[in-house]
Amino acid sequence: MARKRQKRPECPNCGLTLRTDDNYCARCGQENHTHKIPVRHFIVDLLGGLFNFDTKLLRTLRDLFWPPGLATRNYNENKRARYVPPLRLYLFTSLVYFLAIAWLPEPPDDPSKSNSGMRFTAGADSTTDLLTDLASQGRLTDAVIDSVLKAGGDEPTVLSRNLLRSAMHLEAGGGGALDEYTSALRENFAKVMFVLLPLFALLLKLVHWRWKLYYTEHLVFALHYHTLFFLLLLMAAAVTGLLWSAFEVPFELTALAIGLGIGALMRMMRTVYGRPWGVTILKSLIMLMAYSILVAVGFAAAAVGTIALS
Repeated sequence: MARKRQKRPECPNCGLTLRTDDNYCARCGQENHTHKIPVRHFIVDLLGGLFNFDTKLLRTLRDLFWPPGLATRNYNENKRARYVPPLRLYLFTSLVYFLAIAWLPEPPDDPSKSNSGMRFTAGADSTTDLLTDLASQGRLTDAVIDSVLKAGGDEPTVLSRNLLRSAMHLEAGGGGALDEYTSALRENFAKVMFVLLPLFALLLKLVHWRWKLYYTEHLVFALHYHTLFFLLLLMAAAVTGLLWSAFEVPFELTALAIGLGIGALMRMMRTVYGRPWGVTILKSLIMLMAYSILVAVGFAAAAVGTIALS
C-alpha cells in the first residue's frame, strides 16, 4: 500500500532485528511500521484486513467482468496474488446483496395483481376467515385442518397440516408476520444458495468430464460466477430502488440482470475452458437447465422449511 512508513529497528511483535528495507518481519509476518498512523490510513488498513479493500479488489472486479472468466482463468493458472480469494469475495458479495435487497425500496406491486395477504385457497373466503380466527385463538387443531384438507380434495399429511397451519397463523398475524416470514425466507435462501454452489461446480465437472481438471478449479469458476451474478442483481436492485425513491418510476431491471448473467456464463465458459462457441453454448444450456431445476427445488425447500419452522 502506497504510503510513507515509519519503520522500526526490531519487530514489536516478536523482537526480531529488522533491516531498514524490511517491510515485513521474516519470523511472524507483521508489517514493519509504527501503529501511530493517521485515521485515514487506519481505516484503509481495517478495510484491507477485512475485505482486501485495495488494488486487489479493483483488479479482481475488473477481470471478473471483462472479459468474464479472465479472473478465473488467471487464478487457476496460479496467478493468485493479484486477486481477492474467491470464497472471501463471494461471501462478502452475497452478504451485501441480501442486506441490500432487504433495505432498498421496492416499487409497489400492480394493484390489479396484489392481494391483501397470504391466502390459502382451501375453500370459500368464509372458510379461510374461520381458519384465521381459530389460528388467532390457538384453536386450529389437527382435526379441523384435516377436515378442511379433505373438503378440498387433499389427503392430510404432516407437511400439508404444517403448511396450512403456518399459512393461517401468518394470515392472522397480518403484515408483520408476513414481513417476518419474508425476512426468514431471504435468510434461508441465502443458505440454500451457498449449499447449491458446490453442486454448480459438480455440474461443471460433469459437462467437462474429459478434461483433466481438479474439482477445485471448477469450484473457483462457480464462486466467481455466483459473485458476478450477485453483483449484476445488486446493481439492478440498486438502480430500480433509487429510480423509485427519487422519481417514483416503477422500472424493473432484474430481467436484464438475469439475461446478462446468462450471457456471462457462456462467455466465462468460453474464456476459461477455451472450447469452440458451438460446444460452449451447448454446455452452457445444459448447465442452465440443470441448475435452474436445482435452484427451483432449493427455493421451494427454503419456502416450505421457513413456513414449517415458523
